Amino acid sequence: MKKLFLLSLISILFISCDNEDSDPDSIVGKWELVEIYNPWIGESSSEFVKENFQTYRFYSNGTFEKTRISGGEDLKTASGDYTLRQVPAYSSSDAKLYVNLEFKEGDVITNNCGQPDKELLVLRFNNQLNNFSATPCDGPGYIFEKIKKSHPLEMAFWIGIQSK
Repeated sequence: MKKLFLLSLISILFISCDNEDSDPDSIVGKWELVEIYNPWIGESSSEFVKENFQTYRFYSNGTFEKTRISGGEDLKTASGDYTLRQVPAYSSSDAKLYVNLEFKEGDVITNNCGQPDKELLVLRFNNQLNNFSATPCDGPGYIFEKIKKSHPLEMAFWIGIQSK
């Protein structure tokens, strides 16, 4: 019976597996804060990441969700639409793609200089996603990395071990 259950679970995981974010160059998927940039000293650090937890989740239909917990506050969420814009080939920056966010609903958790419903993110060639929208007005910059999904067989393996 356990084997039948495990086989069924593996089948469901394969069927429901979302392959959209398997492309490392794709914006689609979940991105988690890994470093905070301080414009006053010009350096990034992971020292305060846990106290300023943030994520973005991008969907293939052009929508996104942002979450944030900052300074002991409750979890805040917001959502909206995103558009992508290619970086011109003649650009000398390390930017690969511009991601324009327009917040439509939820909490006010934007990071920018005075536009309460917009953010501009930059996907870099090192596959980090940067939100430096507030640095022109001495606000922090945020650096995100895409969370890798676990393979369905790996998940089934761990479920099988825990059920023994």
